[in-house]
Amino acid sequence: MDFTHEKLGKCVLTDLTQKRLEDLTREMQGKEKETLTVFRGDSVRIAIKLGILVEPEMTVADVDEAKPALIHWLADCIGELIAEALNIDPLS
Repeated sequence: MDFTHEKLGKCVLTDLTQKRLEDLTREMQGKEKETLTVFRGDSVRIAIKLGILVEPEMTVADVDEAKPALIHWLADCIGELIAEALNIDPLS
């Protein structure tokens, strides 16, 4: 799934398989108690670790030095990916 932002650039995420979704869910377990800023940072770090975030090319350490707006946007892209993967089209 691809996203483009005028200021922040491009975000490319791999398709979610059941295994990737399970791994992501396991890694995020318990993080819902964190502040939203920490939750977003962790979701991007985990997406990098699991190979879900393709572009921009980042390491887990890069997240620490990134602009907060970029991490916010990337986390929102990850949320959109999850929502799309879980969407059941009633017309199909």
